[in-house]
Amino acid sequence: MGNNVFIGAKTTVLPNVKIGNNVVIGAGSIVTNDIPDNSLAVGNPARVIGSTDDYLKKEKDKMKSRMLFDESWTERGNISEEKKEEMIEKLKDGTGYVI
Repeated sequence: MGNNVFIGAKTTVLPNVKIGNNVVIGAGSIVTNDIPDNSLAVGNPARVIGSTDDYLKKEKDKMKSRMLFDESWTERGNISEEKKEEMIEKLKDGTGYVI
């Protein structure tokens, strides 16, 4: 397994599979073959659908028009019940990001 790798929840990686550096693997994927550096892979079996660079650029562009929340809006930041309700209301029309 390389450096700077994110593996989504409930993903299975079979034995002897090599995962490169700077890789994102989507939740629930089944990784049966090697995944090269700088790849975004998803599915069963997992297949490369793009580069991590393109994925990060796309997400950063989305962040410009979406709600952004700091750590005070998280469990680690001891979010209050009132803030949780406020966050739910603010996110009714889409996606938000904790930065």
